[in-house]
Amino acid sequence: MNRFGFGAFALALFSASLQAQDFVIPPGFGTVRDEEKPQLNASEEADGKARNISGAHITAENENESAVLSKNGGSIAVSGSEIKKTGNTTNDGQSNFYGLNAAVVAETGSSVSLTGVQIESDADGANAVFATGSGAKITAKNVKITTKQNSSRGLDATYGGTVSAENVEISTAGAHSAAFATDRGEGIISVSGGSAKTAGEGSPVIYSTGNISVKNITGTATGAEIAVIEGKNSINIESSNLSGAGPNGIMLYQSFSGDAEIGESVLSVKNSTLKSRSAGAFFYITNTKSKIDISNTNLEFSSPVLLRASGNNSERGWGRRGKNGGTVDFSAQNQVLSGNIECDEISAVNLAFGDGVRFTGAINAKNAGAVTLSLSKNALVTLSADSYVDSISDADGKFKNIQSNGFNLYYNKNAAANKKLKGKSYKLQGGGKLIGIAIERKQITIDETERAPQREHAPGEMPALIQLTGTVKISGNTVLFECDDGREFTLETAPAPHENHNGNPPQQPAGNAPKMGGAHPQGNPPQGNPPSKDGMQKAISRSELLLLNGQTVEIAGFELKDKNGVFAVFSAEKK
Repeated sequence: MNRFGFGAFALALFSASLQAQDFVIPPGFGTVRDEEKPQLNASEEADGKARNISGAHITAENENESAVLSKNGGSIAVSGSEIKKTGNTTNDGQSNFYGLNAAVVAETGSSVSLTGVQIESDADGANAVFATGSGAKITAKNVKITTKQNSSRGLDATYGGTVSAENVEISTAGAHSAAFATDRGEGIISVSGGSAKTAGEGSPVIYSTGNISVKNITGTATGAEIAVIEGKNSINIESSNLSGAGPNGIMLYQSFSGDAEIGESVLSVKNSTLKSRSAGAFFYITNTKSKIDISNTNLEFSSPVLLRASGNNSERGWGRRGKNGGTVDFSAQNQVLSGNIECDEISAVNLAFGDGVRFTGAINAKNAGAVTLSLSKNALVTLSADSYVDSISDADGKFKNIQSNGFNLYYNKNAAANKKLKGKSYKLQGGGKLIGIAIERKQITIDETERAPQREHAPGEMPALIQLTGTVKISGNTVLFECDDGREFTLETAPAPHENHNGNPPQQPAGNAPKMGGAHPQGNPPQGNPPSKDGMQKAISRSELLLLNGQTVEIAGFELKDKNGVFAVFSAEKK
């Protein structure tokens, strides 16, 4: 659903009240179940036939109603018209997956053509342009799109749908509202010319669980990354100027939500300018295999880290802690690169610096992860600290293209790939040396089945309670909770944990419970005396939770590890 830390982005709500068995985490942890395909309807429809609309004002004011819909092999061409969508969705999952409540929709085997059209959506779950299903196709030329609420993306495609656009102007204001997006079942977005602005949390310029290509685009995200790829999918950026302000510059990851197939995330960038206002890494890779190819592109960022491949703490279900590292093949040509390369012990980075590359920074300075380095004779590496590689291949046999600045570059003398170096030391330009040492690594896990999240508590038991402080916000049919530390959860009411499945009262959070989701640090439950049955408060109802909209509250409950990013709340107190 185009979420992630980003939310993971807003997850599908449970439709039924939670029962005790819901807290037993089943196999497939992290997966958000699919939604039943809805019956779509619209103000203007092409049902198995061809239609032309010109110079019209098309509105859709009801919940779950689209303005323009093509279905059952129909086609509809709209030109010189204005389209306005109001009325919220009642099902976030169906809106994200199938285009329920979107302004313009093409279903399986159907098409929509938009020329000289203005589209405005002012409702939750009201994506602007949405193609869903095999053979669904939307073409857009000279189109202006404005969306104002949450989960309202500009161009979106799912289940093999395709959107092709030329000269588009897109502005989104809500959370989880990327300008260019794909979702479950993959989709294809191709854009040439135009601009994109996103302002909401979790709203990058590009979010791909499919294949997205942009060319000659100017884009800015003020509340999220430049771009995000989830799983076995891709983004291609050419001759564009894009900026972001998320936790990282660009992120490649796997959420295990079910929205993206497991596999290699692929990013290609050429002849562009990318800017990041993040304090995090420019490129961040976690819980996925990935490939990045960049050439002739200007990177502007203030973080000291160019690329980080690492595991994560699994608080949002992004893989099993200790098994969710990132692996990346990073290649560059005709490219200036500055910043450190970081790799933790469960990750791997393969660097291939081709002709015209000028890199300045430290490579694996902590000697934590597996890093390989391949250099063209016409590449140049300038070290800013002692660096470590598992193998090195340099077309300049005398290593004159490594400027050491007095620092050393260490290589694994026992690696077969370094056999020609014979474990010896070699002088480098600038006073440092290339030195062979023995390096032992943990085996890097690249089998995605090993990345799968694991239980944080035993079957048949409720997890320990934790407390969070933040603000309740209602978004359509979804109750969101923005923590004081910046994280976001979807809230679902839970029965009061009077007893766990073993008939024993659960542990209560201590007065200084950590402000965090997921497991308590080091896996230990919060300490404190369990409450008596007489002292147990009544569980909060959904209607009571809705009354807290906009309030700052402290909630007690626990994160549901099988429902990525969802927090089961049984009590709430105004602060």
